[in-house]
Amino acid sequence: MTAKQKAARANFKKAVTEAQKLRKSNPKLTQAQALKQAFAKNKKVGAVKKKATPKKKAAPKKAAPKKKAAPKKVASKRITDIHKDSKSHNVNIRVVSGVGSIVNKTMKEISDTKNIILEQSALLERLQAAYKKSKSKINKELIMMDIKTLKNNFIPHNKRYLKSLQLSLKKSL
Repeated sequence: MTAKQKAARANFKKAVTEAQKLRKSNPKLTQAQALKQAFAKNKKVGAVKKKATPKKKAAPKKAAPKKKAAPKKVASKRITDIHKDSKSHNVNIRVVSGVGSIVNKTMKEISDTKNIILEQSALLERLQAAYKKSKSKINKELIMMDIKTLKNNFIPHNKRYLKSLQLSLKKSL
């Protein structure tokens, strides 16, 4: 044990004896309350002397350097030139790369989907013409089933897909 610890222990023992005397005179006090009063009554009992620290003079504050104005963003930047700083002070920098190839693939898919829609529309017209020319009841039923699947399933599905591709292309630009 260090000297300070021994002194603190001795001071605490003195405070405990003082607290016992206080409790005899006033039995309604709890042990904790009596100890608090004993420490408050005799400040030397539990007090640990602190060394006085010399006060330091505050250094004069320097004015913060003025920040330069951020350069204006160019509206016609390409996707491949975008630099995204995701955290402050350039700690973690993420660069968007490969976006050009994604845009090219999306453009190709859009043109392919448009071609598919045109082909299906042409097929629909041919089926409608064949339906009018057909005299067989079974053949008309089969052609009508094909017309319904084209009108209700394939063409609307491809149109929705085309819209979603166009939206994703706008978001990536």
